[in-house]
Amino acid sequence: MEWPSSGSSANSSGSSGGSSSSGSAAPARTRTRRPGTWRRLPRVAPPPTRAMEIREALGTITPEELQRQYRQKADELEKMDASGCDTAEAKIAFKDFKEENLRLYRWLAKGWPEHIVVSRTKHFSDTQEEYLTAEDMEARFAHRDPTLLHLKQLEHFAHLALSHYNARRTEPKFDIAQALTSNCFSEACGTTYAHVNFTATPRNSDDPTKRLFFAELMLIPRLQLQEDTEPMRVLHVSTVDDVPCFGGCHEIYRKINHRMRGNMDYERCHACHSILKHPKGDLFIGGHDSTRMPYYSAT
Repeated sequence: MEWPSSGSSANSSGSSGGSSSSGSAAPARTRTRRPGTWRRLPRVAPPPTRAMEIREALGTITPEELQRQYRQKADELEKMDASGCDTAEAKIAFKDFKEENLRLYRWLAKGWPEHIVVSRTKHFSDTQEEYLTAEDMEARFAHRDPTLLHLKQLEHFAHLALSHYNARRTEPKFDIAQALTSNCFSEACGTTYAHVNFTATPRNSDDPTKRLFFAELMLIPRLQLQEDTEPMRVLHVSTVDDVPCFGGCHEIYRKINHRMRGNMDYERCHACHSILKHPKGDLFIGGHDSTRMPYYSAT
């Protein structure tokens, strides 16, 4: 087959030099080109954009959804106040925490996705099941600084919890041995809770075994305005030395395999650190938000 020269007509008929050997008519339009000057380029996918990379890294979460989540977190944190802090130092720390994180959340909500680096390496873990005696836990706090500011609050919470426990039992009654650790935190709704560990010895009993306790208390704000009225209400008290206990997982990303209601993980406490031991999560109310916010620890 001969290629038509640049001067030949594009609409030549079947008997012209552009006809095929089979006698069929030439196409209506024929591209004028020189052999060897064209080649087919392989098709390649367009380079990924920043938005495509983010969606790939985050799965179904879009940048717009992340912006909405950060705006929501900022709004929730902005509504929180320092009313749950019992000392001037705690109020100052909460104020600093609030200012820093509000600025961060507002920036994240506004600056996504251009100024954000997506971390693809989130390491998940879980809290370990433990069987601890009262002496085991006391040994972990043997070298605690006795001048810590929150010790009086801790001892107060422990006495409230044990009085509540004794009032609902016949025998044996218990006496405080050592107040170990506590954590105060607020939920997004504004409710303030306290989780406490302490040890106690049985009173007038043939079995002198010291026991390890967990307690949950809740702040009743309206009672703070009344003189000679205790604003903390005891919700739950139980021993945790005869059942599996779990440290709080505030400092980890917990691997959750069970079905949740929204962000609520009703197996563990996400407000406390691992040193504070809890029973199974359905025995207490506060601390189940697996996003770990808006929990601010005022231990």
